[in-house]
Amino acid sequence: MKTQLLLLCLAGICSLCQCTNSTGSSHSDATNTLIQGATGARMDSLFTPYLEQLRVATDNEAAIAVGITQGEEIVYARSFGLANVAQDIPADLHTLFHVASLSKPFTSLAIATLVEKGALRFDDRLVDIVPEFEMADSNDQEITIRHLLSHSAGVPRHVATDDWLKPSFGPQAVSENLEHARSFALDFKPSSQYSYSNAGFDLLGVVIERVSGQPFAEYLEQAVLRPAGMRTSTFVHEGNSLPSNWAEAYSYGVQTQVWEPFPYSERVLPSSGLKASILDLCQWGLLHVKNGEAPTGRLLKAETMNEIVSPQIATPWGDQMGLGWFLQSYLDRPIIMHTGADTGFEAMIYIYPEEDVSIVVLANRDFARTGRLINAASEILFGQSPKEYQVSARFPFAKTFQRDGMEAARKHWQILEADTTDIYQADSDDLLTAGAVLENGKYWSAANEMLTFYLESNPESTYAWRLLGNTYLGMSDTLQAIDCYRQTLAINPDYEKGQKALLQLESRGN
Repeated sequence: MKTQLLLLCLAGICSLCQCTNSTGSSHSDATNTLIQGATGARMDSLFTPYLEQLRVATDNEAAIAVGITQGEEIVYARSFGLANVAQDIPADLHTLFHVASLSKPFTSLAIATLVEKGALRFDDRLVDIVPEFEMADSNDQEITIRHLLSHSAGVPRHVATDDWLKPSFGPQAVSENLEHARSFALDFKPSSQYSYSNAGFDLLGVVIERVSGQPFAEYLEQAVLRPAGMRTSTFVHEGNSLPSNWAEAYSYGVQTQVWEPFPYSERVLPSSGLKASILDLCQWGLLHVKNGEAPTGRLLKAETMNEIVSPQIATPWGDQMGLGWFLQSYLDRPIIMHTGADTGFEAMIYIYPEEDVSIVVLANRDFARTGRLINAASEILFGQSPKEYQVSARFPFAKTFQRDGMEAARKHWQILEADTTDIYQADSDDLLTAGAVLENGKYWSAANEMLTFYLESNPESTYAWRLLGNTYLGMSDTLQAIDCYRQTLAINPDYEKGQKALLQLESRGN
């Protein structure tokens, strides 16, 4: 069964490539491909087909970009698929992707530049730099820059909700993080344990602005991005529409679809605001492989670079956290790494310091399997066969749903659940995810069918019932919507989003 599926996937590669290159741009176009030396040629012959097969298996017509550096040069850089599906615009090596939390190492390096200038120390207390900082916890006075960089400050993961739905812009946007943090207590005493915190890194943005005297995005561009050789990457979104060289955000309901809103809020630039191209991120990888040496000269001293990637605190899974970097290993080789994910985008970077290698994978659609791709690139690069993979059964299920309707898709799902010999893994939560994505896109009827199917086996999901209520509301069936929202409260009387949905309907009726 696996062999047949592999052949089907390989057969589908040509049709997917034709679909995503209908504008006339080809994979051999210099804007899409950079291959150098024997290593680059080998990666192109072995890794490229692996990636294209995975794109077919995950029904992905959106973009994936991969860059690999070895020694002092880029040996492999390729872009696949569409930066903008509706406009049929292929991604190229200069397309800017939202990289989400991959932004954090850039904030870390910006802090390090201020340390080298003597304007700051890693062990300075936050309150000494930002005197008005306070949280609902007496231990907040103990937080240092090092604690924030290593996720050991105890600042909760988020201190504001709906960052993309309620974005902030303007000169005070980064400073708003101080007000948001004020009503929260710490999760633990600083330095006592590790806990990943987006909010902690956003507070570092306030530090950078105070110490540098410049807006966060301006300082990062002048002190980090351009000196590192990153020519077009930016934290700034100008205008009301998406710039032409930015990749659109996509998710997957029963096909690749736009996800809204696009992730941009100036309040969270320090934790997740960078937009970068694959070529620029290759330069970022080279900066770290070369221990601070950039095209414009030395950006940071070697000892400062070493401190950034030195262990600070253990993570719950047995690895170490540096200053903005995860310190792990793969294939028995140390790696400095970070991931990034917001709905619509995935990003990942591995730096192999002992091998002088860096690998970056970017995608502008969820469920692109960037983790499997970066591991496969590592496996091939270091002389191993790439590992086999499984993908969600939602992809063949979705094709049946689109072609033959829900009844046929239900039967297909049962077959996929029973078959453990193929590459597809059937998890009912993937149906909920598909329903949520469809609901986000206002595909009311399809979302309704998907969520109804999910609830047959998971009737206690308040989230699913609320989304189902939204679909009925979208189809102008208010009574059914009310029944669904009431069901959320029957399951959990304290479910706030169910209460809010009912209240909004009642106020509308008045």
